[in-house]
Amino acid sequence: MTRAEKYLQLVEFRQRATFPPGLQNPSQIEGGKFDCPQLGPWSLWQGNLDAEMLVIGQDWGDENYFRLNGGRDTDDNLTDQNLRKLLTSIGFDPGPPSSPMEQPLFFTNGVLGIKSGGMSADLKHDWLRHSSLNFTGPLIEIIRPKLIITLGISAYKAIRFIFPYLPYEPMNNLLKYPPFHLSGSGVLFPMAHCGGLGSVNRNMEEQSKDWKKIVPYLHLPK
Repeated sequence: MTRAEKYLQLVEFRQRATFPPGLQNPSQIEGGKFDCPQLGPWSLWQGNLDAEMLVIGQDWGDENYFRLNGGRDTDDNLTDQNLRKLLTSIGFDPGPPSSPMEQPLFFTNGVLGIKSGGMSADLKHDWLRHSSLNFTGPLIEIIRPKLIITLGISAYKAIRFIFPYLPYEPMNNLLKYPPFHLSGSGVLFPMAHCGGLGSVNRNMEEQSKDWKKIVPYLHLPK
């Protein structure tokens, strides 16, 4: 089975899945008219199955944002704008969500269901566990990226369900560690979240310095 066929199976599994209480499957909202043939809406921006780098965000907004924008990101989304700046600083320009530029990147989220209650509502332990074990783990097996970047502590917590030997530390401590070499799954860089709240805790100048640490690892063999 090809990589594309395996991914299609995973997408179809997601579309049929029942998410934990508090989340809706994108395929359930408005009868699925805003759903997409990807694991989640963020993968519409960058969804290269031959990706060198897998970027894992926290979650994709909330139900109001999903409905208002037809299941698509807006170019004025602060997280997306800052992520583009950070990626461009190390040699990858994904373009804006409305007109992506082809890059060896894949974007997904730690929680693939759509929550209610606001864009920055808390993410529950069960939500992270469900998406990690059912979707993110299989996705990593399909893509086999050289590099995995997690954005914020929730995305890092999500990846720990797949790699439970990773340390449990606050974000500021994790940023002091060298990158984590994952058994058979590339190199992990936990990064601060580049959205509004994350940038308050760690400004974009500091985050840009964090991302520069990735550069020496960009040419590792898969």
